[in-house]
Amino acid sequence: MPVKSLLRYSLQASMRKLAETRPLAPQPADIDRFLSLCHRRRYPSKAPIIRPGDVANTLYYIIEGSLAVMTEDDEGRELILAYVNEGDYIGEMGLFMEVEKREVMVRSRVPCELAEISYERLFQLFEGPLKDECPRILFSIATQLTKRVLQTSRKVSRLAFMDVTSRVARTLVDLCEEPDAMSHPQGTQIRISRQEISRIVGCSREMVGRVLKQLEEEGKISVTGKTIVVFQTR
Repeated sequence: MPVKSLLRYSLQASMRKLAETRPLAPQPADIDRFLSLCHRRRYPSKAPIIRPGDVANTLYYIIEGSLAVMTEDDEGRELILAYVNEGDYIGEMGLFMEVEKREVMVRSRVPCELAEISYERLFQLFEGPLKDECPRILFSIATQLTKRVLQTSRKVSRLAFMDVTSRVARTLVDLCEEPDAMSHPQGTQIRISRQEISRIVGCSREMVGRVLKQLEEEGKISVTGKTIVVFQTR
């Protein structure tokens, strides 16, 4: 089975399993119905999807691909807050509270296809064509929003209480759970640059390089260019 088809099948299977334990969880048919009423758009890799200051009036759904959610300081230094992947929403906060402008950057990591719909149009659909699906779709959005809050809380905790070595090590383990991570005979293989890790961890690229060397000497990882094997993670 092609990788894209396998990922889509896995996502649908996860949704069906969730629906069995949580009555309000959406079925694949609910999402298909929702997507049929959205505008679809493709983006190349590293394309800006959302910029700080953009008007907050649109909900996005990732049909295919992966995005990075980031913030930056006054000197232009970027901090990656989260990766969002196929089946995730972006811009969901504006559905539940008044947010006039976007405060974060969202950029594609790979070529992506997104579904886009304005909040105004979505609320109209919830009163009409999507009336039956409305509770389940809102449940899925709220579930993701809760997950995002948890991720942010963990991020803040790590930045406040963990040293750089611990943050890098924890980040590598987290990256092993991303959809693009690959199984390896000795653990899990990921592909990421030192610069990208530094944006996640909040330190310099040089510091990341030193930590990776230390972890490799300790026998916890193997590094070849941008390819990192994290041992015994599966």
